Amino acid sequence: MIYKTRHAWAFLLPAIILLMVFSIIPIIWVIYLGFTSYNVFQPAQWVGLENYQTLLSDDKFWHALKNTMFYWILVTPAITIVSLLLAVLVNQQLKGIKLYRLAFYFPVLVSVVVTALLWKWMFATDGIFNYFFELIGIGSIKWLTSPSMAMISVAIVTVWQGMGYYMLIYLAGLQSVPQELYEAAEMDGAGFWRKQWNITIPSLRPVILFVSIISTMGAFKEFALMMVMTEGGPVNSTTTLVYLIFKEAFENINMGYASAIATILFLVILIISIVNLKIQDTKDA
Repeated sequence: MIYKTRHAWAFLLPAIILLMVFSIIPIIWVIYLGFTSYNVFQPAQWVGLENYQTLLSDDKFWHALKNTMFYWILVTPAITIVSLLLAVLVNQQLKGIKLYRLAFYFPVLVSVVVTALLWKWMFATDGIFNYFFELIGIGSIKWLTSPSMAMISVAIVTVWQGMGYYMLIYLAGLQSVPQELYEAAEMDGAGFWRKQWNITIPSLRPVILFVSIISTMGAFKEFALMMVMTEGGPVNSTTTLVYLIFKEAFENINMGYASAIATILFLVILIISIVNLKIQDTKDA
């Protein structure tokens, strides 16, 4: 027994070390910096709750929080539902279905920066989308230059690039659903969509929860798309908490204040994840 325990710890030790070095220690350090005044060039000075008091009265913070929540509401439900629908559709036994799976997964393989530059070109005033809209008489849309459309445009790109990744997660879950359930439903006269509603969705409830939590974390951490496509604009309409952290840390060199915002962001993600888990536990009870 001791021999097996030693081997288990030997296998776990590299992962534990990496987790400590790249996750646990940085988290603790950021939480500590949130209580200090630190500008990289001088030693950190303890200021207690001063950063958090400033944060509570900072309009930029509350605006960024509102933008982050709006982006999350746009992205997570859409990506959870669209990915599930794609998984159900490409799970059919059809000729050439593997090519469709590859086509939907391909955006995941493309760099986020390349994706952002590509969609920025397509969303441009003289881009391909406005070209087709003008052909059919709708007129051009200010995708990235309108405060009311910029965040929606970024959310569209996020869903497009991420749906293939989450589709694979759903596909893995679909493999565990017994085919006998679908056959029994067919004998009772259930159609395609009725089977998905009564069998697939209840069976994949834990997977749906997992996807919603992971996509929530991704939505709250998204930075590259905003940086490349809009630079937080127009009029700060796409300045999220992560982008505000970047500006405070690397433009204003205010690491202490940026760390305080990062700590709040961590708590927000933690609370939302716990609420999701509680909801799932209530449904399973």
